[in-house]
Amino acid sequence: MNETPIGAAVVGTGFGLFTHVRALRMAGFDVRAIVGRDLAKTKARAAPLGIPHATNDLPALLAGDPAIRLVTVATPPHAHAVPVLQALAAGRHVICEKPFARDLAEARTMLSAARKAGVIALLGAEFRYDSAQALLSRVVKSGAIGDPLLFHRIYQQPGEQDEPLADWWTDAAQGGGFLGAFGTHMIDQVRATVGEIAAVSAILRKLSPGRPTMTSDDYYNVQLRCANGCVAVIEAAMCLPGPFAMGTRVAGTAGAAWIQSGAAFGEPEQVWVQDAQGARALPMPHELVNPAPEPFPVSELIQTEMDRWHTQGFDVAPYAKLFGQARALILDQPTPLPDPAADFGDAAAGQAVLDAARTSAGAAQWITVEQI
Repeated sequence: MNETPIGAAVVGTGFGLFTHVRALRMAGFDVRAIVGRDLAKTKARAAPLGIPHATNDLPALLAGDPAIRLVTVATPPHAHAVPVLQALAAGRHVICEKPFARDLAEARTMLSAARKAGVIALLGAEFRYDSAQALLSRVVKSGAIGDPLLFHRIYQQPGEQDEPLADWWTDAAQGGGFLGAFGTHMIDQVRATVGEIAAVSAILRKLSPGRPTMTSDDYYNVQLRCANGCVAVIEAAMCLPGPFAMGTRVAGTAGAAWIQSGAAFGEPEQVWVQDAQGARALPMPHELVNPAPEPFPVSELIQTEMDRWHTQGFDVAPYAKLFGQARALILDQPTPLPDPAADFGDAAAGQAVLDAARTSAGAAQWITVEQI
């Protein structure tokens, strides 16, 4: 990297601090500032990571520092729109976390503003660059298993029922719930691997009696009909007693492909294919290999259950790849990987699926997804 590092500002002192800052630096960005609501708290959290500026005023920051070309937004979903629109109004490139918005109307507003600004606007769908997920998507899109017929993704973790959650997680009106926080990754994986989603049937449940104030879901089972005829089932539980379970499989007209986990969570995953030649593990392309996760180094900043998840470091390397894609797009250079990053169009399309799933769960019927 011979160019002068691109300046970046991170909005959000939780996930933004734990993941965005580390991944931006890995991707060659100069993290010049972090933005939070509470100025004193923001300064205290910025100091251990050596972030030069801490502020609670994003427009003033951008007006005073033209070296900041990228703004990443890692606030709770109900607080995405304001900083995103402020950054776009200032002509900055933006990467916004998921869940993207409170609803599709708000998502459309941000998408429209991004298109008018003519800047790079991406969604924080970093697990497109998880090694196994990226390879599985490549295999399916290559036609190696024929036309996809079924996509199946399951994730069940034992969890704890009394660990503190961020406020927005417990409040459906703020975009809370496991479907929004985690299911958006699965929805994006379906769209990126097998195609656009046309209709949804969903079940949302709360399974954690130890969280009496939680009004949103911590379990979901969502069936999806894709426009190309493929069907998908995604299921996840944040707190389900019993052993940890995780798996992804895709069946097609000429075979199947799946992600096979190691003997224990955290061990390397493999992608397998079964076709007329039999079943076999595929070698991981060198450009998709991610380094082992490293825990966040400042333990006193870890305060909630989500902090504990995010500070394990599993999403830092995939996020560094996403930021590497963004860096190339900003510099108008070829991207390091051929796998496209999710943009605001993808973000709005995913939000349409999310809204349809919530409507479906309330009405107990199939809901057609609004197309973007």
